[in-house]
Amino acid sequence: MNHKNFSLARYLAIQAFYQLKQSQLSFDEVLGQFNEWHIKNISFDFNNSYDHLTFDVNKKYFNDILIKYKNDKIMINSLIDENLIDTWKSDRLPKVLYSIIRVAVTEMVLNRKLSFAIIASEYIILTETFFSKKESSFVNALLENIYKKFSK
Repeated sequence: MNHKNFSLARYLAIQAFYQLKQSQLSFDEVLGQFNEWHIKNISFDFNNSYDHLTFDVNKKYFNDILIKYKNDKIMINSLIDENLIDTWKSDRLPKVLYSIIRVAVTEMVLNRKLSFAIIASEYIILTETFFSKKESSFVNALLENIYKKFSK
């Protein structure tokens, strides 16, 4: 299977996590919206740059990420909070950045065999889609700390 299918699932999961945080919609409503609309229309986000490509999202992987977070939200949020430095708390992070981190940690929990190299590569690219290198360095360091503790 094409790795881009997984990358697009991650990208949409970040958007879904952000929407869950920002809206009054329930988990099931957000999941339904993404499955009915966003997955089918992801090419809209990229039309200006990539109109020659097809965008097939790994829908199962997208759903697995969201459902895993729903089922293990407390543990995933704790992993993040425990690895932030004392001066930072998750509620101080920009919401998009926090969404990226939550998706990454959820993926670590979902697929324990996934190497850190894949996680780092994917989420650095996704972070740099929205932020600067400074934030991507922060995400990389945080995810590396979580991965080391979680994979023991």
